Amino acid sequence: MRTVECGLGPDVTAPAAEALEWADALVVGPGLGREPPRAEFLQGVLARRAIPTVIDADALTLFQGPIERPVVLTPHLGEFRAQFGDQLADEAANDRWAAATKAAQKVKATVLLKGVPTVIADLRGPIHVVASGNPGLATGGSGDLLAGFIGAFLARGSPGPEAAALGAHALGRAAEQGARQWTARSLRPADVLAALPDTWRAWANSRPAGPPVITVLEPPETE
Repeated sequence: MRTVECGLGPDVTAPAAEALEWADALVVGPGLGREPPRAEFLQGVLARRAIPTVIDADALTLFQGPIERPVVLTPHLGEFRAQFGDQLADEAANDRWAAATKAAQKVKATVLLKGVPTVIADLRGPIHVVASGNPGLATGGSGDLLAGFIGAFLARGSPGPEAAALGAHALGRAAEQGARQWTARSLRPADVLAALPDTWRAWANSRPAGPPVITVLEPPETE
């Protein structure tokens, strides 16, 4: 499982080009910037190898699509508005499922629309809904973790919609574990990452649900 994250630099440098040759998946966008040279960098990266790709953060504003490879886009509502326009973003505020589906059909890719709940759609329509997580994830850097998680599942061979759902669910569960150890109010991305091993262990010991359900949610805790 080999994932390369390309986020910095205006050119496809030799090290980046070499990394793209051995990578099983690509995450592009975090820390990229939006200046014109960054668009050229993104185009150069996407032109080199058709490996599964996560388009996140600044790359969302630069991505033109569609392209011939498995692609997962990970916008929050503001990025969704910038990429797909006010009309579709206004629709997303009322019907996240329909808006995510229309966006996926427009770019011919998997679209993960972050929020409550997180909706994953592809050309077939809404495929998965992820309800795990807490307000502690509304912190800069959480989206970078999500992109990396999805990239890891893509590198393991998961299809785009499943990789997106698994990544979002893992992030949400780790945030819940982190909130139990610290608090959701003070949760940082580093805390979420630190909680990930416990999340994996709990997930490995849980009873898997049949498709299309990835996991069965527990009832909410009551005081």
